[in-house]
Amino acid sequence: MEARFMIMPAGQSMNILLLMLMQMILAMLLGGVHAVKEWKTLSEEENLEMEEELKVINKPPIKSFQTEHGDILDCIDIYKQHAFDHPLLKDHKIQMRPKRIPNKMMGGKASVKTKSPRLLPKNIRCPLGSVLIKRTTKEDLIIAKEKKTLRLNHPTRSHLQRPVVPDADSEKNNYARVVIQYPNQNFGAKATMNVWNPSVSGTQFSSASISIENDSSPEKIEVIMAGWIVQPDSFKDNQTRLIGFWDAIPNKGCNNYVCPGFVQVSKEISLGIVLQSSIYNGTQQEIEIGILKDGEWWLKFNNNFVGYWPQKLFSSMKDASNLVFWGGQVHGRPNEPFPAMGSGHFPEDGVDGKSAYFKQMQIWDSVNLVYPEDKSLTMATDRLECYHYLKLYEGDAPFQPLFFYGGPSQCKH
Repeated sequence: MEARFMIMPAGQSMNILLLMLMQMILAMLLGGVHAVKEWKTLSEEENLEMEEELKVINKPPIKSFQTEHGDILDCIDIYKQHAFDHPLLKDHKIQMRPKRIPNKMMGGKASVKTKSPRLLPKNIRCPLGSVLIKRTTKEDLIIAKEKKTLRLNHPTRSHLQRPVVPDADSEKNNYARVVIQYPNQNFGAKATMNVWNPSVSGTQFSSASISIENDSSPEKIEVIMAGWIVQPDSFKDNQTRLIGFWDAIPNKGCNNYVCPGFVQVSKEISLGIVLQSSIYNGTQQEIEIGILKDGEWWLKFNNNFVGYWPQKLFSSMKDASNLVFWGGQVHGRPNEPFPAMGSGHFPEDGVDGKSAYFKQMQIWDSVNLVYPEDKSLTMATDRLECYHYLKLYEGDAPFQPLFFYGGPSQCKH
């Protein structure tokens, strides 16, 4: 990519708010990873209960097929999808696409042409009136059940400017993150990120995402996030996959389609699909993710509006958000090294084709997608000894920030 570079030095601290907010999200993502290994030891009654739950979640398909990765994708009647089992969505009127967000506003200069992956065989398409949904598995349910017990308390926004105090429980926190944040009112955000397949094993995960949040009070922390993840315990493989997640008070959310809430409208893209990964010092595979408020909270993946999280699901984030994070996250088992983040290399090892990045990071102000002022962006990591970050700029003024992040595996915590 052609760029005009301005190097910003990496700081060695981050504020308590960011630490606590990201702790919540990561805890929810990793929630039940230790439980998945034990699903075969569930009692017969528990297994039967889960089978019944799966029948409720996985609606009778109009058509189904299995991908080369072993996933089952179903074509479900758009009006009978699991989202509408949520009591707040019983009489919900489906929106097929945003009313005010034109496709052209999601575009931008790309160093690599982005294309939606081909999921369906050439001669197979979901019929008119149906949507594409990856079938939920028993492993998905086990993780979801564990997450319900993980709800952390969080500081108010007044902590934002306080000096950093070392986390007394840092040795117990088996996760790490590197982010760039925008702590102002917004109606969503977007970015282009390159996709990697970092080495991950067992109960570890490694991911990169955009997170839209609201921290109006400790009791009303709400979040929507989307990006890519490698999480073997959840998906039973080491593939890189598209993930969506939401959580709200009092309507606790989930990943992908495990709980009712996310309304699917796409016949081509499903949450949980396998994504193509970049090659180190070679071809970079990019995806464009947008989480944008236009009545509902819409998810856009490349050229597709996948679906939306209805505003009815949220309270403090019903109308707007006041925090945006772009960045990478990892989780490792206690007393074992962290997995790789991003490409598995530090940004200072080289950026072109070698480092994980976010670019074209923009804020949706309900009318336009705009680049945030540089002074409003803050970079941070809670594991500087493990993972690094770097901010560069490209283009003519106003400069467009490029956020590079990541690091290798085997870093101890």
